[in-house]
Amino acid sequence: MTYQNKIPRVFVFSGRKRSSIKLTPTLALLVGVMIFLFAHAPVSAEDDVLIIEDDSLVIEVEDEASPLIIEDSDSDELIIDDESSSNDFMSGDELIFEDEIDGSDVDTPDSKKMDSVAMYESQSTTFPDKTSTWAASLDQVQVEWGHFSKSRAQDRDHIYGQFDVSLERTFSKRWSVRFAVRADGYRGWRQDSSDSDWQLSQLDYGESYLRYTGESQTVTVGAQQVIWGRIDEFPPTDRLSTQDLRRFVLDDLEQRRLASPALRYQHFFESSQLDVVVYPKFREAQLPDEQSSWYPVNKATGEVLGLETSPAVEFLVKNTPLVDDVPDSNGGVGVRYSGLGDSFDYGVTLQKGRQSVPYFAYNPLTNTIDSRYPRTNIVGADFSFEGLGGTVKAEFSWLSDTPVTTRSGRYDTVESFSWGIALEMFPGDGDARLNIQLTGNQLLDTQALLERENQLSINGSFETPFSDNNWRSKLRFNVGLDQDDIYLNPELAYIGWDSHEAYLEFHYFDGDKGTPGGFYKNNSVATVGWRASY
Repeated sequence: MTYQNKIPRVFVFSGRKRSSIKLTPTLALLVGVMIFLFAHAPVSAEDDVLIIEDDSLVIEVEDEASPLIIEDSDSDELIIDDESSSNDFMSGDELIFEDEIDGSDVDTPDSKKMDSVAMYESQSTTFPDKTSTWAASLDQVQVEWGHFSKSRAQDRDHIYGQFDVSLERTFSKRWSVRFAVRADGYRGWRQDSSDSDWQLSQLDYGESYLRYTGESQTVTVGAQQVIWGRIDEFPPTDRLSTQDLRRFVLDDLEQRRLASPALRYQHFFESSQLDVVVYPKFREAQLPDEQSSWYPVNKATGEVLGLETSPAVEFLVKNTPLVDDVPDSNGGVGVRYSGLGDSFDYGVTLQKGRQSVPYFAYNPLTNTIDSRYPRTNIVGADFSFEGLGGTVKAEFSWLSDTPVTTRSGRYDTVESFSWGIALEMFPGDGDARLNIQLTGNQLLDTQALLERENQLSINGSFETPFSDNNWRSKLRFNVGLDQDDIYLNPELAYIGWDSHEAYLEFHYFDGDKGTPGGFYKNNSVATVGWRASY
C-alpha cells in the first residue's frame, strides 16, 4: 500500500528532503517475513492429468488402471468410453449425450456482447440486480475493538461499528433501482483520564440509483461508488472517487471509498468498454473527527501528516485555527476506455475535476490554515499481461495541478507523475495470493518546495487460507525506499462460518518525521472484530 498524493497535508514552512534509497533493519525484516511466507505457501496440485489428443479427450487418473476417454465425433453425440469396462451400457461402459441444438458452441455477436457485459460486471461496484421483487441485503455489519499499544498514543482504546443495508428491485428487463444507507459509530477513550473521551455517530447514503440497461449499454443516475484503476490499494488513475479517511488505512480499498452523486454511461463492445462518469456535485473526502487519533493534524504536538515539522511550524499549527471550506461546485468528469484481450488488457483515462482529499495551506491574510481542492487535468493509462509466473500490472497518471508549498510559504500547483508496477501471483497454483507493487510519485518542474519531490515505496499483500479454508492469514505492508516509512498489517481471521468473519489484526506504524508511518508511529493498534454480510 502507498500513501503518496492521497493524504491531507499542511505545508507552511521549510523541511528537509531526502532522495537516497536505504535498506533499513525494518525493511530487511519485512523482506525476510515475505520470503518465509512465500516459502510456506500451500501448494495445490491436482492428481488428475488432462490430456487432449486430436479428436478425443483423455483423462488419466493415477489410481485407475485405465484412462477415461471422451470421444468427439462429427455428429451431435458425446461418447464417454471407459476401456476397462464391458460393453454393457448399464455397467458404465459407454455414456451418450445427444445434443439436439445445432451450432450451440458457436459464438454469435449477441452472445459475445453479453459475455462482454458479464465480463465488465465483475469490475464494477454497481451492476444490475437480477431479481424481479424487492430484495433487502445486509451489505456489511462490523464491530471492532482496538487497543493502542504505545503509551504516547492519544487514545488508549477505541470501538468502531458499521452497518450497511440496501434495498433493490428490477421493475422490468430494462429498469432497476437501488437504495442504500450506511451508519458508522466511533468512540475513543483517552490515555490521560483528565482528557475528555470522544465519540462520533454518522448516518450516510450508500449506492442509491436508478439504472436503465440496454442491449449493450447501461445508464445509471444517483449516488455511486466508481473506482478506476488496476493495481491494489491506491491506483494512480483513481482520482475522482470520494475517499473515506476516518480510519486512515485500517480498512481495505473498497471500504475506504464513499458513494458520490453521479451520472454514469457504460457502453459494452465485444471485448471492450467505454465508461463516462459525470459528477454534478462535488463531494469532499470524509475526514476523522478532530479528536480522533487518525486526524491528520495533531494540535497537541503541532505535527502535521506529510510534513517534517520544525519547532516554528509546530508552534504555528498549535495556535492557528483550521478552516475546511468545501467549494460549492461540480466534481468533474471522467472518461475511460478499456479492453480485454487474450493475453493483454489495457485502459486509458481522461479526467478533469477536483480530488476529494483536501490540501491544507497557510493563509497569511487571515492567519488561518485553509483547505484547498484545486481542479486538475488527469491523463492515465494502465495495462496487464501474463508473465513472470503471474499477472504483471502497470498504471500511470499525469496531473496538471498538484498542490504544493514553496519554502517561502507560498501555495502553488505543479505537474506531477504517479506510477505503479505490480506482480500478482498464486504460489503453487493454490489459493494463496501474493501481490507485490513498486510505486512512485514525482513532482515535475519544481522550485524549492517543502514536499518530497520524489517518492518511492514497495508495498502489497500476501494472504492464504488454511485448515480446509476455515482460517485465513493475511499481511498488508508498505515500506518507503526514499525515507523510513513502515506500515505492517498482519491479520488472522476465522472464515469457516458462512458470511461471517472473526478477525484479529495488528497495525504497526513507524518511520521518519514527515512520513505517514512517522506521523502515526504512536498509533500502532491491536484490533479484534467481527464482520458479516448477507
